[in-house]
Amino acid sequence: MLNTSTRLAAFIPRVSNDAGSAGKSFYYTPQYARKLTDLKAGVAVVDLEWIEPDMRTSIEAALQALRSLGVKLLETKLPDFPHGALAGTIIGAEGSSIFEQLITSGKVNELVDARQIEGLKAGLDIPAKDYLKAMRIRSLLKRKFRELFADVDLIVAPGRYGIAPLISEPLDGTGNRGIQATRPSSPGMTGLIPAGNLAGLPALSLPCGFSRGMPVSLQIVGPPFSENTLLAVGREFQSRTDWHKRRPPAPAS
Repeated sequence: MLNTSTRLAAFIPRVSNDAGSAGKSFYYTPQYARKLTDLKAGVAVVDLEWIEPDMRTSIEAALQALRSLGVKLLETKLPDFPHGALAGTIIGAEGSSIFEQLITSGKVNELVDARQIEGLKAGLDIPAKDYLKAMRIRSLLKRKFRELFADVDLIVAPGRYGIAPLISEPLDGTGNRGIQATRPSSPGMTGLIPAGNLAGLPALSLPCGFSRGMPVSLQIVGPPFSENTLLAVGREFQSRTDWHKRRPPAPAS
């Protein structure tokens, strides 16, 4: 008789579809998109205090561009959860589970990134009780977002809270870039990316300017299956602006 681990391993290759997927197709149909003048977007004004000061002009101009399209901007608060910790627990446990054979075989040590090696190994040690607790809290988070989207159609925030890193800078060294040392009393939308991942929210990132010669972006997030609305807003936004056509200046030779 096969033990539980062997039976699971034998089953996994026969699963052709992602069990976590909604299994829905998507086709952009602008003719069925809602009028932008009917849309309400939630924003957190305190985000302007979280971002690097050099970015504020670009973000403020992008928000004004949305207003000019007829989108109503309303002050909104993100559901109060430990978004980063929840995402880290779930992603860590699930990612290490997927790569369990790579890890236990020792081949994981052949990876170039030492932090990735340690992260994958650590994921196998996440207790089941922690993972299940994170999943229960994730369900509560989804419910809170359903309540939030009863009042607004979209959420708008800076794409990142810091200026894009230079090509010469390490990618793993800028995670908190832009988060100010003197922190505002409210977190604003700073947890929107991990929160959106946990709740399964579609998002669109739109170039909206430059700061110190590096690109700045605005993110627009909607409830599940609102891609048509997000693309309609993005299309109209880019028809009124030209930030997406510009490029950072070439480095001096």
